[in-house]
Amino acid sequence: MSSFLEPEIEAASRQRLTRLQEERLRAQVRYAYTSSPFYRRKLDAAGIQPEQVKALADLERLPFTTKDELKQDQAEHPLWGTLLAVPFEQCLRVHMTSATTGRPLAFLDTREDWYGFYHSYARSLYAFGVRQADVVMAAFSYGPWIGYWSGFYAAQDLGALVYPAGGLSTEQRVDALRTYPITVLGCTPSYALFLAEQAQKKGIDLAKETKIRITWHTGEPGASIPATKAKIEAAFGARAFDLPGLTEIAAWGFECDARAGLTHVHEDYCYPEVLDEHDRPVRPGQRGELVFTSLYRRAMPLLRYRTRDIVQLSDRRCPCGRTLVAFEGGVLARLDDMKKVRGIIVYPRRIEEIVRARPGVDEFQIVFRRVEGLDDILVRVDPAPSLALDERARLARALTDDLRVGLGIRVDVETTEPGGLPRWDHKARRVQDERSDVPF
Repeated sequence: MSSFLEPEIEAASRQRLTRLQEERLRAQVRYAYTSSPFYRRKLDAAGIQPEQVKALADLERLPFTTKDELKQDQAEHPLWGTLLAVPFEQCLRVHMTSATTGRPLAFLDTREDWYGFYHSYARSLYAFGVRQADVVMAAFSYGPWIGYWSGFYAAQDLGALVYPAGGLSTEQRVDALRTYPITVLGCTPSYALFLAEQAQKKGIDLAKETKIRITWHTGEPGASIPATKAKIEAAFGARAFDLPGLTEIAAWGFECDARAGLTHVHEDYCYPEVLDEHDRPVRPGQRGELVFTSLYRRAMPLLRYRTRDIVQLSDRRCPCGRTLVAFEGGVLARLDDMKKVRGIIVYPRRIEEIVRARPGVDEFQIVFRRVEGLDDILVRVDPAPSLALDERARLARALTDDLRVGLGIRVDVETTEPGGLPRWDHKARRVQDERSDVPF
């Protein structure tokens, strides 16, 4: 059975794909200019007319769009801002971006937009190996976040039987996984580990007592981190996959069943640019910021949207045979998450890579703080209950050495009592910055 849901796109020649992208790009720029007051002002201010954008190379003529701009637009023109390019009555769905401070960004979709979002998601699930015969549990809270609803609709789009679990407790979800022939589980990577931990406390081995063969994870980068992925796969006896996405753009990327460490991009839905610190395109093998232009969204079209995600443009082909642009290891870091400690740039994802590689870590927390006037990092580790006191001490010493070597800076490590750190069923909030008046 083919692993491609739509081979005419996934294995298209570069010439054919470029032709499709340029056709959609020209139409989208014209549409954004004529239908969205936000983009008419923006392009007029930049002295750009839609007819000047004829090819992908002309994208560099367009100004960037940022999330801060969109939030300001909605604050000044509540509720939806001037980005909205269709009458409000034509909108079918509203979803919110996650926000640690302030009001989240609201994003509206037409019926066609919504189909595009969940169908791109369905293509991802198909690449993981999800098929019509599967029974899928999307273990999410079904709040206003698009990734959860679209995962549910995507599984349904493939014809799979979907087991609704939004209102269930963790205990009820564990019971359902053991009782019903559920073969696919979707959730955040943090919740997958928590689910397995809670089951283990009751003497339940989900790897042996369920039929799960595939798990997929979104909302956090954990499943693209090899050590975190390995823990999930061991806990469920299944293959785990990462699915990156953005409320504002699409479920834009996916791993495939070749498991080659690459994340493919749905280039027919969103055109990717990877730019260096001077906003110039990087070469294959290099890293840069991911910038997307939506090629399908009508209610709220986005041109050259800065994601703040750092990716590495692949310089190799995937053995699966897909010709889509791919990134090495998915999203490697977020510019918004970057911290500077005594002159050293530190990303929380790198700390997770190091911490998760050590067995015996059930959960962890990162605290950036000041000690005697100097910046400092504290990593709190929630150890597995099976570890004795001396084993916890050895774990802390080993992680101190691992982090010093891996980050190039000294890090304090302390262990809590088992179960002493919080768990999450949505995006985890493991990072605390207790410093003030710092630029990073």
